[in-house]
Amino acid sequence: MTRTLNELSDLRKTRYGWPPPRHGLILLWWFAHECVLIDSNGRMIARCDPAKGAFGFHRFYNWDKLLPRTNLPYYEVGNLNTTGTLPLYVIKYYTGYLDDSNTDRIIVLFNSRWNRFDSIYVTQHSDLVKFDQNHTYCISIKLMKDIKNLSREDFLRKLILPKRPNPSAHCSIDMTNNEMPNAQPRPSHTPQPVQSETRCVSKKCCCVLICVLILLFLIVAASVFL
Repeated sequence: MTRTLNELSDLRKTRYGWPPPRHGLILLWWFAHECVLIDSNGRMIARCDPAKGAFGFHRFYNWDKLLPRTNLPYYEVGNLNTTGTLPLYVIKYYTGYLDDSNTDRIIVLFNSRWNRFDSIYVTQHSDLVKFDQNHTYCISIKLMKDIKNLSREDFLRKLILPKRPNPSAHCSIDMTNNEMPNAQPRPSHTPQPVQSETRCVSKKCCCVLICVLILLFLIVAASVFL
């Protein structure tokens, strides 16, 4: 059976329609605000006529039994190949190529007698023809109300998953900025062994020179008195 989504958090967990170039989330926001009116009895009244092809709606025949069997017709919307039917902010990331930019759809169960949507589904293509049974969800009336109460910016802000931090980058920063617990303090000056050796050589030369002078003095003195 198709899972029903009741909360924004439920929709978020499905990862439906995001990130770009996918358009499912913004398509759902557009649909909630432009095509649905929820009356005092909690019924989803249609503000457009899918049977007449409004906004690119066309029949969905449910041949693969994606959705429950019913005597009412299903209609789908969201095909970006149908130009001039959806606002620019919905088709913003459409590339025209065989990628994820045209994979998302909304399917409605339309009751033309009462001009209402008896059920609303979101889904995505698994290939060029079929939809993915494992990524098809029913949107509850409560969730539809919640979407209608949000601006486009707030809706996307609540639904878009934040980027995960890079663990390796985080560790790198920590190692750079923090001292290791057992690390020894670094000396403020680096020893200069070359200069030390030079001083030692100079001292030895002075000693030798003094010894030579003393020896010469003794020789001269001995030659005078002898």
